[in-house]
Amino acid sequence: MRKNIFILIFLWMGAYLGPVGSYAERQTSFQWEYLLEKPSWGMIEWSSATLPKGFWYPSFEFLYVHNESYFSSGRELDYPGGRDSTSYMITGRLLYGLSNKLTLGVYIPVVVAQKVDSGLYVRVPGVKSGTSNVGDIGLLFKYHFVDRYFWSLATEFGTTLPTGKPYNEVTAKQAGTGDGQTDLNFGIRGDILLAEESFIALGTDFIYQFKREYRDTLGGIIDEKLGNVFKTDLGFVRNFKNFGVGGSLRYTWWQANKKNNVVISDQADLFHLFFRLSIGDANPEKQGKLDFFLDFPLTGKNAPATYVIGIGIKSIFR
Repeated sequence: MRKNIFILIFLWMGAYLGPVGSYAERQTSFQWEYLLEKPSWGMIEWSSATLPKGFWYPSFEFLYVHNESYFSSGRELDYPGGRDSTSYMITGRLLYGLSNKLTLGVYIPVVVAQKVDSGLYVRVPGVKSGTSNVGDIGLLFKYHFVDRYFWSLATEFGTTLPTGKPYNEVTAKQAGTGDGQTDLNFGIRGDILLAEESFIALGTDFIYQFKREYRDTLGGIIDEKLGNVFKTDLGFVRNFKNFGVGGSLRYTWWQANKKNNVVISDQADLFHLFFRLSIGDANPEKQGKLDFFLDFPLTGKNAPATYVIGIGIKSIFR
């Protein structure tokens, strides 16, 4: 699978050698309406851009999520006893410009189908197939508070609602169904303009996970505290006439998980690459954009090696 992914990456990297088109100066957040005509600025999810007041930005993504190994001391290894997980998901996201600087959003993941071979982690190893299952719903508030000629900043605050019902603890995160508990999310997005058609994208996120209590199969009360999460990424986006390409190196760190104050899973970290190809225009006149993206792991510790391939459909209207 890695061989096919790297072939795709090299094909996409070739796009960076194309000619550079024109670009309008960005001075204030009131110019986002014009900038959204550019494919790269349709990547609002991982830049500092916010929607103009009164604009709607719906998107749907179709994801293939595969996991069959993990990282230990920087090496990718197979899970002992086997643990393959494949999920097919549809995610919906809706953003709305409450003002020129404040954007509201909601994110809903749905697992359409899932196949899991848990191996060592269940009493009777086998394949499980899941039906449609709504994951943890996320709410977002994004505020664009700094906007200069060549750089800008936005802050994000959100919460994850415990609407997901994971098939089991082993595959909850990989499948995208979530962990079924409330989280608080805080992030900062920054962009640095390099040339007329390219910019550096910076980001950092902190996720605080609350404790939860539930009963085990024997009726005992379990006090569980999933570890907090820290993420940071460094990316690059380049714009062309009718498409944009971008990529980022991301680092994720997970705090140790505890049950009844006993560590059951050590802290973990992961370096992974994310690539996106955006085709078409996302503006009120043409109303259409298609994204292709992939996310694959590089190295880490105590972290699942999860591969994601997806296609996204987006639009914008007032």
